[in-house]
Amino acid sequence: MAQKHLKFGSFEAPEVDEDGYSLSYATTSSDDSGRIMSGVMMNTPLFTVEAYKLKWSDISAANAAKILQEIKGKKQYDFFHFNVYSGKWETSPFYTANIETAFYSLVDGEEKCSELSFQATGVNPV
Repeated sequence: MAQKHLKFGSFEAPEVDEDGYSLSYATTSSDDSGRIMSGVMMNTPLFTVEAYKLKWSDISAANAAKILQEIKGKKQYDFFHFNVYSGKWETSPFYTANIETAFYSLVDGEEKCSELSFQATGVNPV
């Protein structure tokens, strides 16, 4: 079976770094959730969202630009990814708010980013 790759919109991204694909979940609870005087937690979860931290090192400026054109400033975009929760590759709507990048080569025709990283956060709860 052929290897699948991350996609942002229609762009198939190069492989992320070995440590460049990590998942976190964030659960939002109701306002009345909290600990009672005995220390026991009384929690009413409302929903949970997923977020993937993604990182590329030594990525060409052209590939970084293609990724940025698909995600930057968008209300949402389609992200084809391996969903750890379902254990399957799938496309879901995501958004990105914070992007970091740095350049180490600005030689004409050989522009490279030393790193491109951002967090892709799911639009819908899991």
